[in-house]
Amino acid sequence: MGDTGTPQTAHEWAELQQAVDYEQARDDGAIPGPEPGPACPDCGLAGDIHPTYYHWWIRLEPEDPEPLAAHTIPPRQRWYLDPDGTAWNSQDDEPHPQQTCRISHSLVCPRADRPDLAQWLTARTAANEARAALLPPPLRMQGDAA
Repeated sequence: MGDTGTPQTAHEWAELQQAVDYEQARDDGAIPGPEPGPACPDCGLAGDIHPTYYHWWIRLEPEDPEPLAAHTIPPRQRWYLDPDGTAWNSQDDEPHPQQTCRISHSLVCPRADRPDLAQWLTARTAANEARAALLPPPLRMQGDAA
């Protein structure tokens, strides 16, 4: 790599892309290797297996009983399917109104460790508090000490 740590060759760029893909796959709860079976190895419940663009697999919750409204799902937990069945995670992108998404089974598996979604709620609450403090006094809620 160059003096700034920037890849200089196609091989170095490929290695960087592979490292980034690996990190995202791990963070997304994706499964490496050959296509896994639909049953979760932890709880035994079946999910829908889909390939990802970083060549791992993701076990998604079935759409039943109805699709999930994407705006109700925390960032980095929203999964979408392309027409060919490839799954992708929208990361922090804000969903469009009326958009639906899927969630990974690992997020709701009764036997697996789950991410702390309270962190997302705490961060969102703090952001809303900062935004509310910027409102003119007539628009603030009564009882607001700020």
